[in-house]
Amino acid sequence: MSKPELDSDGFQKVKSKRNSKNKPTKIPNREIKFEKQDISIDVDKAIQRIHCAVEDLQNSIYLEDVIKSVSSFLQDRKVVEIVCLGLGHVAECNISRHQLALLLCLKEHCNPIKVLVHDPIFYKEECTLLHKLGLKVIPINNEGSYVISDKGPTLVYFPHCPKQLTNNFLWSNWGPNLENCILICNSFSSLIDNQPSRILSKTVPYIYKIYPHTTEESLKNSFKYTDIFNDTSIHQFCKAKLEKLDSDFWTKGDKPTYENTEEFITSLMVQKLNI
Repeated sequence: MSKPELDSDGFQKVKSKRNSKNKPTKIPNREIKFEKQDISIDVDKAIQRIHCAVEDLQNSIYLEDVIKSVSSFLQDRKVVEIVCLGLGHVAECNISRHQLALLLCLKEHCNPIKVLVHDPIFYKEECTLLHKLGLKVIPINNEGSYVISDKGPTLVYFPHCPKQLTNNFLWSNWGPNLENCILICNSFSSLIDNQPSRILSKTVPYIYKIYPHTTEESLKNSFKYTDIFNDTSIHQFCKAKLEKLDSDFWTKGDKPTYENTEEFITSLMVQKLNI
């Protein structure tokens, strides 16, 4: 059998069986892997642009609201680590650049022991850039399965990440230690309101199960670029609510698997980063 024809986007071209004259239809080719790209970027210039994005945020009401909300959840506790997944190409994309800027502002405000970042699409020189900004790049794609510290609060930042990544994160931390997590990501409430329960309970069961026991504060989308932080909320799993749950609630199965999704890049799709 001959190999399937692929177009420039990496999709297999097929023709409808009903009519051979139909135009080719794109379907994802499951054999494709994302390989680490080595694209040259001007690191110093990119850092200058990121500093400008930081200044944008520092002069905004949006950052004031974020800091106020995070501080209210923390009370007198100190953040021990910040984990950020899914920033995208911080050297090229204005949205990614400003999302990174928020991370840097949170780093400055919280002064944690460490700040960890990962995105399977980072260029090698973007990893260099992030190191220069005082961030540690996680070298492998753990698909969100990062286990937070039990020594104090972890601030977790998933900017516009797919729900599967958040579901994996909850699975890997499933238990009372979720009280040590403050999660900034797409709104749980919006997800629950906009998709059928029967679908969510099957596709992202850990988000679905924890939602009723979550304290969520929606962040007003007041930043001058409205496509950067839209639908973002801060979520907390407070100790008082978690203590009311019985041990059966925390029973979990194997790591979740997903089908028919194009937004979630798994470890099988991308090679280990060479940093």
